[in-house]
Amino acid sequence: MVTTIPVLDLSEWASADVRQRADTAAALDDALRRTGMFLLRGHGVPTELTDRMRRQGRSFFDLPTQAKQEYGVSRPYDNGWRGLGALQASAVDGLVSAPDLHEAYHMGPSHRTGDADFDSLYYPDNKWPAELPALRETATDYTGHMTRVSLELLEVLAAVLGVERVFLTPLSSRATWTQNVNWYPALEAVGDVQDGQMRVGPHTDFGTLSLLDRQPGLGGLEAWNEEDGWFAPDFVPGTLVVNLGDLMNLWTDGRWRALRHRVLAPPASAPQEELVSLVFFFEADPDARIEPLAAPVGGGELMAPVVAGESILEKVGVTLTLAD
Repeated sequence: MVTTIPVLDLSEWASADVRQRADTAAALDDALRRTGMFLLRGHGVPTELTDRMRRQGRSFFDLPTQAKQEYGVSRPYDNGWRGLGALQASAVDGLVSAPDLHEAYHMGPSHRTGDADFDSLYYPDNKWPAELPALRETATDYTGHMTRVSLELLEVLAAVLGVERVFLTPLSSRATWTQNVNWYPALEAVGDVQDGQMRVGPHTDFGTLSLLDRQPGLGGLEAWNEEDGWFAPDFVPGTLVVNLGDLMNLWTDGRWRALRHRVLAPPASAPQEELVSLVFFFEADPDARIEPLAAPVGGGELMAPVVAGESILEKVGVTLTLAD
């Protein structure tokens, strides 16, 4: 029997009584210990805005290659366009295989500290395409909601851990984040798929949590846990997939799992299937020292603390270096 992924209604949580919150917290804690993910509804992100973000983001990939190259990334942690085969997500785990079959357009925050070198490293400028003037405003509105939801979820997760409501948020006031528009082209567009090649290879995300607005497909999302192996989580329209990343796994000292997941290759049975995912990767303040929580709140694995930004940069660099 495949694991049931719980659904958190954020609006219901806000008005829930003590018993209701305790029941919800227990379900979330179990899911995060076993798999590292849950679904989110009642998040307040307008459907019209999500649809517009997906439509305008998808339009970027229709630009001529030469035009897209004008907005290409120039270093590992950067905003802009990454072309087909530029990433290999599984390389962080030492699994060297064929490059991932997707293109991505990355956006990030506008935070500035006044330290030019620090800001350039952790808050790279966005590269807004002149050909799509409406995208900037749409993306700004959409990522504003994603940031809001992420901070609200950190408060929920603090409650699940049984710590102070604002325990996790103080290290996220200047958080780095990346909003991806991931385009998974159809098999007709990419041609032959190499043995073992996927749209995104098996990996865990690097930050605290990720918010995914996905489209269902045959070549879609799969998650992993020890009970089921690889399985396809249910697609529930209107929900966001929330999965934990490596920083949250470390912060809870192994109590909670960073979700291991992948996106399957374009299917031979549906050669015209293409998908667009909106993925928001939320991290922490780049200079934040993430100290694993002591048991019994933490998982007791005695992990070593890390500086959030340094940890992220190291892992992003591996995914690109081995893909070249």
